[in-house]
Amino acid sequence: MKPFIFQVVGYQHRGKTTFIKKMIENLREVNVETAVLKHHGHGGKPDIINLKDSHNHFQAGAAASLVEGDGTIELLGNLKGGASITELIKLLNLFHPDVILIEGYKQEDFPKVILIKEESDLSLLERLSNVQAAVAWPERLERTRNHASVPVFPLNSDQFFSWFLEQI
Repeated sequence: MKPFIFQVVGYQHRGKTTFIKKMIENLREVNVETAVLKHHGHGGKPDIINLKDSHNHFQAGAAASLVEGDGTIELLGNLKGGASITELIKLLNLFHPDVILIEGYKQEDFPKVILIKEESDLSLLERLSNVQAAVAWPERLERTRNHASVPVFPLNSDQFFSWFLEQI
């Protein structure tokens, strides 16, 4: 069975990572296996913080470093020319998830939820494709509801998650 692919988008510092972490925890509680693809939108390469052997191999110039232990893998790699989102999703499919959550990649056309924290975020509702829902901070909730043509959910409630379960 193909996984359900869903994006969580918004500008920087809008809580996407925290929101996805909560989604993963909620999905885990109902036995839905989840994989996540995160776009490193800050420019440059992601920081490698932990200097274990695999990181040392990678930093020494290995094209890829893969470590497996007790069914858990860690993969670091330099993809020449990068990888398309389609290729990255194929890689995640190896783990047989029920759901793939994509953090970022705003311009992709997968179903998505937009996180609305600031007034300027409302423009994303018109500019992005395949918007299925919005989640708004309390101070932006009414304005988002007045502006959106999709369901709008409060940030600190379980309403979005209940809606999301119906989608998958």
